[in-house]
Amino acid sequence: MPAIDIIDSAGNDYRYELPVDGSALLIGTGEDCSISLPHITDLQPQHCTITLQEEGYVISIVSPEASLLAEGQPTDSAILVPRAAYNIGSAMLVYDDGSTAAATTEEAPAEEAPAAAPAAEESTPKKKKAKKKKKKKAAGHAPVDGVISYTEEDSTLHIILRRLYVIFILAAAFLAGLTLRYWMITGEFLIDELLK
Repeated sequence: MPAIDIIDSAGNDYRYELPVDGSALLIGTGEDCSISLPHITDLQPQHCTITLQEEGYVISIVSPEASLLAEGQPTDSAILVPRAAYNIGSAMLVYDDGSTAAATTEEAPAEEAPAAAPAAEESTPKKKKAKKKKKKKAAGHAPVDGVISYTEEDSTLHIILRRLYVIFILAAAFLAGLTLRYWMITGEFLIDELLK
């Protein structure tokens, strides 16, 4: 079953199943959200939605103040790719399309073994395992991170004009500073003195 893992800045991993009926999943800090995460302070009350569309699950920001990074690049919406990292505020969202369900069911008996331990002690090993799983996913994700994009260089004219503009602004700022200092010391304008 398709699901998402939301990992907060403390390393806590929260798993949520995605709807297959086409309904939208709203993520934020508000109580009216499908996934309410009030402990993540930099999320908006209604931060983003996840909907099932023809091309797959799509994550989109709801409010203009919300931030969404897909593979480190800011965007308004993105198609969820398995094991890719999406940042919503300080939390990281990872999409699982369900193809790793077999690996998860094999690990489930090992996680059920410490059931005799108290609940507080039980949560700590799970957090450590979640971090280890995340590192394994990130290591297997290297080919997507290795994609390099190049931009077209500016023409020589643009480079020269940009440098002349910077020199002009610096010269104007220097002259403004001299004028202000001269005015503070003498009470007269430096331009008037230079034009005499």
